[in-house]
Amino acid sequence: MKRVSEAKWTGVLLLAALLFAAWAQAAQEFHIPPQLNNVTKDGATLIWETTEADTGVVEFGLKGHFDKKAMGEAGQIIHRVRMTGLAPETEYSYRVRAGAAVRENTFKTAPGAERPVTFVVVGDSRRWDVAQSQKAIEHAAQWNPEFFINVGDLVLKGHDYQLWPEHFQRFEKVSGQVMVVTARGNHEGSQSSDPENDWFGKYHELPGAGEPYAAFDWGNSHFVLVSFEKTQGAAGFLDQDLPQSKKPYRVVAQHFPVYCTGYYDPGGSREEEGESQKDLAQAIDRHNVVLDIAGHTHIYERMYALRAGQRDDRNGCLYVVNGGDINANFPTRISAVTDDREAFEKPTYTVVHMGEDRVWFRTFAWSKEKQQFEQIDYVIQWKDEAAPKAALAALQSAQGEARVNAIHDLGAMCYGPAVSGLASCLAESDAAVREAAASALRSLGSSESAAALAKSLNDPDLTVRREAARAQEIALAPGMADAAAKAVLDPAQEVKTRVRLMGALHLHAPAEQAFKTALAVVKDQQAPPLVRERAAFAISGTATKKDAKQLMKLFREESSQYVTLRLALALNEITGKRVPADGKSALGRTKPGVDRDEFIKKWK
Repeated sequence: MKRVSEAKWTGVLLLAALLFAAWAQAAQEFHIPPQLNNVTKDGATLIWETTEADTGVVEFGLKGHFDKKAMGEAGQIIHRVRMTGLAPETEYSYRVRAGAAVRENTFKTAPGAERPVTFVVVGDSRRWDVAQSQKAIEHAAQWNPEFFINVGDLVLKGHDYQLWPEHFQRFEKVSGQVMVVTARGNHEGSQSSDPENDWFGKYHELPGAGEPYAAFDWGNSHFVLVSFEKTQGAAGFLDQDLPQSKKPYRVVAQHFPVYCTGYYDPGGSREEEGESQKDLAQAIDRHNVVLDIAGHTHIYERMYALRAGQRDDRNGCLYVVNGGDINANFPTRISAVTDDREAFEKPTYTVVHMGEDRVWFRTFAWSKEKQQFEQIDYVIQWKDEAAPKAALAALQSAQGEARVNAIHDLGAMCYGPAVSGLASCLAESDAAVREAAASALRSLGSSESAAALAKSLNDPDLTVRREAARAQEIALAPGMADAAAKAVLDPAQEVKTRVRLMGALHLHAPAEQAFKTALAVVKDQQAPPLVRERAAFAISGTATKKDAKQLMKLFREESSQYVTLRLALALNEITGKRVPADGKSALGRTKPGVDRDEFIKKWK
């Protein structure tokens, strides 16, 4: 009887073990699906997370085959497995299992040859919901990007484990097929502080030596990604790394912008003029970096190509802020394109092509009106003047859509000799040609192109008129200040045209004339709010001590918070005081009248 009992118990235990193993297998699944990391010519890393500890296994092979295996460490929940022995620019299939769940996908290794490259830039994606992210990825797929660069801020708090699954959901349709390489943003948290909860580090493997400076080659380009907490040391790394690269193009990406107008708010917060990262800008100049990409400020903005802080279309670096959203401040002298918060919203993305004879990129944002993506920026950096010469020659004979495309290309190339050819297109009857010509002339951003558009300030076509006004804001045509002032004060003139012309006076006209015009606008309570705000912005840059008394009077009775705060900032500047002036300050919460007398006393 004893032997029978032992046999029975042995069977029961064996059955229990089998049932437990089956249960564990059924319970095992993916918490984070496989993510492609650190793709090179001969290898690639997959990182994923399972719900139970296990040994990570990747089955892989040439496309459609799974005849090879790579294994990770035993007893892990976050699995990091590298596939090696791969061939350059070759498509592979892979398969990963988590219990009964199976994920299969394909990817292509990095090119071995020096050839053109196309990639997509996104930033600050933590602020996108999953649907917005998927819209951007689906639209970007038309360009067949070889990888994505994210300039950081993937989640709100990087050391909070619970927030990461949503990030990976946002990019699930792409991150298993192409590498999404990220420059760590401040919201990811420190790499060195609290390493046990550094989930960005656990979920990512950056190329090259990895963080804080990840460098890698892809086709004809060399890339460097800078972690936010090592931005100040980036110049030293670039001095070591970039001289070793023989690639035709060099690209740097970091979270914090070198140049930026900041947010649309009275204080222009996060405005950057190249001083806080001067060492990085100088290194970019020393090593002829063609493109610098940043995020952090949730706007889209592109500067004209800059060298030593000055516009240099041929030898400068293009500085781009793509913070994934739309809310840029009013333009400065170096702003080529700032976003339009009234017409567009997130998400935004930029597609970049590093070609044989040119670099081009296009930026897209979500149109509020049309509920679809629309292009908001297009720029071409050419290597040889043969490219813009060919585009100008094509303009002479092209018709229809080809003619419009040739016009846009000339504007994107910022090719000065095209002014007269583009100006002649303004007289054509085809509205698409005229609008393209106005846009191209504005893109050139010269006093000559502004002069060519001067007569279009009264054009019946609203698009042409706005482009003409923006051209004056970039480079006011000689002798146009009086006409611009008259248009700003004309209540019949369209709002955005008035705003741009107020900007033209602020940035280029004599300060006294700009102040006088801006003051008249602010005094006019019937003027559109946006025009009054732009005028108040101009006042804070053109007022002098002799204007203090009338500014105090306006400040006391002003009802618009934006205008009130801008007047306060102007008074701070001309009196040398530093009265806190933002929406959260005591001043920002006051109402018109006696509540403001205590602040006026400080300025007096």
